[in-house]
Amino acid sequence: MKAYMIRSQRTIEPFGDHPGECLIVNKPLREHQIEALQGLKIDLVAVTRESEIKDQEEHLIFGDHLYFSPEFLKEFIAKSRRARGKTVAALKPGLGTLRTVVNSQEVTILSDRVEYDLRYVPAGQAEDKSQAIVIDPGNLQDGIPFPKHMFGAYSYNVPLTDKLIVQIDHWTNLWSANIATLLAEGARLRNGSKLRLLRLALKARSTNQWKVLRQINKIGRGCDIHPTAYIEGCTIGDNVKIGAMAVVRESVVGDGAYIANNASTELSVIGEHSALQGGTVVQYSVLYPGSLTTTHFVNASMCGRDSFIAAGAVATDFRLDGGYVTVMKHGVTVDTGNTFIGGCLGHGAYVGSGCILAPGRAVPNGLKIAVGDDRVLSGFNSGHEIEGFRVVTGNHGRQSTH
Repeated sequence: MKAYMIRSQRTIEPFGDHPGECLIVNKPLREHQIEALQGLKIDLVAVTRESEIKDQEEHLIFGDHLYFSPEFLKEFIAKSRRARGKTVAALKPGLGTLRTVVNSQEVTILSDRVEYDLRYVPAGQAEDKSQAIVIDPGNLQDGIPFPKHMFGAYSYNVPLTDKLIVQIDHWTNLWSANIATLLAEGARLRNGSKLRLLRLALKARSTNQWKVLRQINKIGRGCDIHPTAYIEGCTIGDNVKIGAMAVVRESVVGDGAYIANNASTELSVIGEHSALQGGTVVQYSVLYPGSLTTTHFVNASMCGRDSFIAAGAVATDFRLDGGYVTVMKHGVTVDTGNTFIGGCLGHGAYVGSGCILAPGRAVPNGLKIAVGDDRVLSGFNSGHEIEGFRVVTGNHGRQSTH
């Protein structure tokens, strides 16, 4: 069986990268496509247009911007064969489509399904009309605890499924595909054989989930990991340095990365040779290779290659008016349908101390942003009068201002 991938000239804002070059858990999308297909013994053939396909045997056709897990692909093919006709892949609407920001994808959204750029063609002649094969990702989910006034419930729920399909049409889709892939590992563990879980519990000498998660860590060669660091459910690359009291949980860390003393990362992707300085917290975020952050908190955000977030910079992730976060795509405002999305830095983008990035906003490649001159202490006159600031003087608690 062959799979024909239709090549395109798409690029993803703000990076300018082709979807096939975009990184998902530190690996280009095209490699994920090849691995998923090879696992099912399907040969990949790239074409520039569908009219080039002359195959009379059963085959697949998909766009080069499509990310799919092996589990999704396997179920789609099995159900398509039983349908005995042309089919198109679809996902049951729900938490999975919502959290992958379906509104910014170029998909067909219907009341009972979301159709993606993946089709099956049976052997021989078949009718032109395609039947939708709707995959149900299941109801397994996890919740991030929050006060009820934030999201209308006491948790912000995320799906736990290994049946993934996302069209990478925008940076929000790329971000969500990364996070969904990390969550899928948890789903595979929970849905795995009871014998494997028993073995892990015996190895951990405990049924505590965090102690069990430590048993599935994958640690690369040449790492320097402080004995007080906590590492749970992670894949750590080669030559990674992790400092004292650092916490690394359910994350993928690339080769040569540095996680300093007291830094932490949870459910995030840390790119090769990226660095989290002391005390930095990175959650639900994706850092491309060469990223550096010295700010206290990076949440639900994406940072391009060789980007920098300085101490005191803030990438906000929630609208105070309770509305959905919007993003820009090709100059048009898109409502994501989600209340919880951070910002995005393009490749080589810097955000200086004191800058605040609104939810859903993307900084273009190479742009370096600093606060205005009136907010920077760069000179002092003899009278200690500084525009935009006040100088506190006096003793015994008395204050006067200039």
